[in-house]
Amino acid sequence: MNAQTAFSSLKRIALLWSVMKSSPRRPIKVHHTWSPLKVAARLLVRYSAGEYGRIVFGILLMFGMSAVMLLQPWPLKLILDSVLGREAPPGQLATFYELTKPTFLVVDPVLGALAFLCVSIVLIQLVTGALNIWSTQELVAIGLRMVFKLRCAIFDHVQRLSLTFHDSTTVGDSLYRIAWDAYSVQTIFNQGVVPTLTAIVTLTGIVAVMFTRDWSLTLAALSVAVPLLVIICRFERRMAARAAQVCQRESDVTSRVQETLSGIRAVQAFGREEYENDRFRRYAEASAQASLELTLIQTSAQFAIAVILACGTAAVIWLAASRTLQGRLSPGDVVLMASYMAMLYKPIEALAYSAAGIQQASAGAMRVFEVLDAVPDVREPRDARPLSGRSKGEIRFEQVSFAYPDRRPVLRKVSLDIPAGSSLALVGPSGAGKTTLASLLLRLYDVNSGRITVDGADIRSLTLKSLRSNVGLMLQQNILFGVTVRENIAYGKPDATFDEIRRAARIAGADEFIMALPQQYDTQIGEQGSLLSGGQRQRISLARVFLKDAPILILDEPTLGLDAEAENAIVESLDRLVYGRTTIVVAHNLSTVRHVDQIAVLKEGSVVEIGNHRKLLADAGLYSEMWRLQRNMAQET
Repeated sequence: MNAQTAFSSLKRIALLWSVMKSSPRRPIKVHHTWSPLKVAARLLVRYSAGEYGRIVFGILLMFGMSAVMLLQPWPLKLILDSVLGREAPPGQLATFYELTKPTFLVVDPVLGALAFLCVSIVLIQLVTGALNIWSTQELVAIGLRMVFKLRCAIFDHVQRLSLTFHDSTTVGDSLYRIAWDAYSVQTIFNQGVVPTLTAIVTLTGIVAVMFTRDWSLTLAALSVAVPLLVIICRFERRMAARAAQVCQRESDVTSRVQETLSGIRAVQAFGREEYENDRFRRYAEASAQASLELTLIQTSAQFAIAVILACGTAAVIWLAASRTLQGRLSPGDVVLMASYMAMLYKPIEALAYSAAGIQQASAGAMRVFEVLDAVPDVREPRDARPLSGRSKGEIRFEQVSFAYPDRRPVLRKVSLDIPAGSSLALVGPSGAGKTTLASLLLRLYDVNSGRITVDGADIRSLTLKSLRSNVGLMLQQNILFGVTVRENIAYGKPDATFDEIRRAARIAGADEFIMALPQQYDTQIGEQGSLLSGGQRQRISLARVFLKDAPILILDEPTLGLDAEAENAIVESLDRLVYGRTTIVVAHNLSTVRHVDQIAVLKEGSVVEIGNHRKLLADAGLYSEMWRLQRNMAQET
């Protein structure tokens, strides 16, 4: 093994460490204090289940490859000593030649031995390569299956975690854990456990063979192991730190590009192209400088490793040549020992890198378990029961109080009674707690005190599936997915027939524009419905709620951001939707809720007024003031 190979391995470890460290993340509180090695073992045991047979088979293939590799120096030794030299060939070789003489078509025993040894060089390499490909394919496939299972587990668990978790964790951090930290299980297995076992077997075999030939040369070859490990560890830490900086700078460049292109309309509208160019150049220059500093450390590491390997090689060759001149070793033995010495450094290096790799990959593994060990704040009790059939829609909020973690209270002792089939509007200034109140009904969060009942049952005693299946939701920000129109409408009822989907679209007033799309209901609408207008996105969301046909509706600013024509069309569709259903409407535009049965006015988390539109106007309170202000603004425009 040469210095370049050693340096390349060192670079891979450093870059792996940097990838794990480069992304900006927000920590998650966990309660375990396990060591990195224990975390790595836990990860392997859990996600290697069902793969034990293939793991054993793959490792045995690696052991077989290591055993065959031990034969590689022997043909050259025998050629030097028995073919070109004066030593008689070993008895086994002479016997084999006699048995295979017709194959080689030669009579001279020396030429026959030479032919056999030359063929054996090729055969040994073929067998070694075949075993290497086979074992690598098996073991990498196992590692990737572990990654697949781990990714699916993280993704599934993240979806089930409460919004409290998602409120305190960036989307980028969760994406990083699923996309990159999940690879820690493969790194631990393929770059940690397997190389360690293989290196131990290979090292044991090489040392055993070398000791049988010359124990003093073996000790001389092993003498460079300690300084080699010291240099590797020293430069690995420096390279890891610098490589982390490089990846962070690259991440900054990528983020800069993403942010600029996402806001390209504003950039062009305000003529800020040059300003953004200057910002990008600063980030790109910082990235280039960090890469230059990493290159300096890399070349220094390459130089140090080359010097150590050269010293070890020189020492062994000096001793071996001296013994040859004294007649104690043959030229073939010198070549044999030099070859084994070169082979000896590779498993020593592999052990160092494997230990470092396991430690470093354990950082990703710990981040994985931070997510997997996170417990949802909203959980079903063991004796949770489903709502019996279709809900009647009778809802009560009883002295409900709630605060987000580490923030002031959002709701204070809110009590509301919503009879089945009636409608309630939640109005008030921004931040009064209107949307939070609707979120509590869905159990996206749990109340801090008080309770919420549906059909007389505390929602905390119900299964989440039965509760949420009885609630239809339409948000102020239309949540559409980058799939087809058909799939978006059927999101709340995936088993719906096409006739049901189209009927819901007709009621929502969406069928006409959908049929004008290139592939109609099979048209891809882009990420977040980017290929549709705001009104079209709103109608598809409305069709989704129609199709679900839930007895309870939550409409959160359903006409926000629409022009007057689109708003009137949506309101007409909503009138058809809410008929006969218990409906909670969150609204800022008071004109859209004039005809609801009750209007609850919230201020600083408390219900300060409640009644219908006429009563609240007559009371001349906050609602009346808000109504007057909106009317004046409408008249001015």
